[in-house]
Amino acid sequence: MAITQLKQCNNIPTADLDNWGPVELPIGDQVSQLAGLVICENADGSEAGIWECTPGTWTRQIMDAELSTFLRGRAIFHPESGEPIHISAGDTLYFDANSRGTWEVIETVRKAYLTYKNADTA
Repeated sequence: MAITQLKQCNNIPTADLDNWGPVELPIGDQVSQLAGLVICENADGSEAGIWECTPGTWTRQIMDAELSTFLRGRAIFHPESGEPIHISAGDTLYFDANSRGTWEVIETVRKAYLTYKNADTA
């Protein structure tokens, strides 16, 4: 059994994360930039890691189920149906598979995440 521990995830310098480039579907002129660190990736494409995103607005692309705990920053997620969800450091969110909507990152966010496959995304 392997156990990976990342101490003080909130304090890892952005320069020590992998540069994942711009978001795929930006909305507007301010294009969010992504960085992160994949801790574990499974054969089915599910993964766990650290994710960081600079301010901007964009369409959510991940259709897997996802559990995320936000470590820093502020954002609003606008689901296709329902009220906007205001997110700040310390919040944990669970997205069902195929959750659709728009991210509005107000202040650079960092989260620890776990995505996984189920019958709807496998």
